[in-house]
Amino acid sequence: MKYLKNSFRNMIDFFGGTTAYFRDVLLMHGFMLFILLPFLASTTRFILRQGKIDYLSYDTLPIILAKHPGVLIALLTVLVVMVVVVFFEYTFLLLSIFFIKKKVPITLPLLLKGTFLQLKKIRLSTILFFLFYFFLILPFGGLGFNSDLLAKIKIPAFILDFIFANRVTIIALVVLGYLLFFYLSIRLIFALPEMILRDVPFRQAVKESWVSTKKRFFSILGQFIVIGGSILLLFTLSSTLILIVQALVEELMPHYALLSAVVAMTLLQFFLLLNIVFTTVGVFYITIDYMNDQGFLPDLPQWYTKQRPKKEWSAFKIGTFLFVAIIFGIGVGSYNTNYLSHPSVSQPLTLSHRGVDNGNGAQNTLAALTKTSLEKPDYVEMDIQETKDKEFVVMHDFNLKSLTGVNKRPNQLTLAELTKLTVHENGITEAVCSFDDYLNKAQELKQKLLIEIKTTPQDSPDLLDRFIQKYRARILAEKHIIQSLTFDTVTELKKKEPAFYVGYILPFNIVGPPVASVDFFTMEFTTLNRNFINAAHQDGKKVYAWTVNDEDTMTRMMFYGVDGIVTDQLSLLNRTIKTDLQEPTYSDKLLHFVIGIG
Repeated sequence: MKYLKNSFRNMIDFFGGTTAYFRDVLLMHGFMLFILLPFLASTTRFILRQGKIDYLSYDTLPIILAKHPGVLIALLTVLVVMVVVVFFEYTFLLLSIFFIKKKVPITLPLLLKGTFLQLKKIRLSTILFFLFYFFLILPFGGLGFNSDLLAKIKIPAFILDFIFANRVTIIALVVLGYLLFFYLSIRLIFALPEMILRDVPFRQAVKESWVSTKKRFFSILGQFIVIGGSILLLFTLSSTLILIVQALVEELMPHYALLSAVVAMTLLQFFLLLNIVFTTVGVFYITIDYMNDQGFLPDLPQWYTKQRPKKEWSAFKIGTFLFVAIIFGIGVGSYNTNYLSHPSVSQPLTLSHRGVDNGNGAQNTLAALTKTSLEKPDYVEMDIQETKDKEFVVMHDFNLKSLTGVNKRPNQLTLAELTKLTVHENGITEAVCSFDDYLNKAQELKQKLLIEIKTTPQDSPDLLDRFIQKYRARILAEKHIIQSLTFDTVTELKKKEPAFYVGYILPFNIVGPPVASVDFFTMEFTTLNRNFINAAHQDGKKVYAWTVNDEDTMTRMMFYGVDGIVTDQLSLLNRTIKTDLQEPTYSDKLLHFVIGIG
């Protein structure tokens, strides 16, 4: 009961100190978003261009390791810089909350000076700890501060889908892993503050954090739940109220709908700003407050010098502040008006994932293709792999066991042996089919295909040459398109046959669209954003979202302006396009803005 009482008391103190947090949080976010992140992205692209590497992906890493030591060293340097910057951001905000808790004013130059002094404490051991703590424990443990750099670390939805579509054992291991990371997040939460505020050595700081949290785990956890839940509740209630009022204005006073929407969006931006501030400083506040309650929050550091009392605002300062506020208000109002007035929904191509619609058949089979084509998708996405006898079979998995019960790779069997197998999925059993048979059925149905070439280390060196020689005329005549997860495959294919319409599949967005000769990108929707799409469009590339299976996400992808949507729910996508293709209401646009797609 005492823990709960203290948690609510701390929550009130936390929200009461809002104005004190603003300056430092906004300065750090502005620096990260508008200076550092663009710089790091540009630097990474520059390094890759110097090494004549088009894109950083899992399949280019072996090439970098084996043939480009200079590029490897430069990229590792960028990684170290990122770690140092995250440490700088963490230290800056921690010291800021420390002085707020001490009720001692500190100027920005002195706060920056104190932060830079902490960089001297960085050693190889601390860098390794930061890599472990910032890039593993915090993001996956769920107790990270709101860092723009750490926000890049996400688990793509397709990985989570794979995990939860498989055995209970895998799901249990993943859940246990999350619980472990969450537990470690709390047990190690005081290590960095101890090093920064009390000049405790690295090993001693880790040990003291581990010991001090042993009997206080649930107390600290309660602080996070109360304060984190309060932040979420505040933002949810305020946003919901604003959206309800806007919907009422559109219904009862439509002539004032645009004006009301501009005001509503401005209010939403204000609450979003509050949310950023609160979520950023929450972990620091809880840490500093706990250290203060336990009596081991140190005295003011030696580098701190007493500040002179603040001078009263002069007429010049007041005038400057009002001028900046007016200019800022005009800018925000203009942006919001343009955002709300501009047409924002485009009709995407419809692409049926693996030829299936809502479990109507077994993936990549002729029967599923026949049923799904009745829904008239623009394309049916399907997968092909090379067989032992250098033919092509329609198969997604690199191991046949899950679908056919045979524990072998497709390239360990001949095409004749593969087509004798049956696929079991969605309560349906169908024969494995050859690529030729699939092409014939698609031609009969007048159905265009999105052909994904899945590659393996065992593939023959002339795979693409044979593919082009055998299927070029047919693919071009029937207007099929091609994609692959392997960057070298798509670039080589486009080079060998420029007439092919070729796309590269990206599991996640790291530094924007690759510089590549392909025609489109298929992006896993979790990290897809409007900036990526705009950048790709400016480069003349299309963007398809993969794999989108619920109506809300489909609508959001259309709002983004994607050129195509790959889905397992084709019928739902067709219905969503019919109902949501019309220009959304202002309240709909505001809802999209709230959930982060504006």
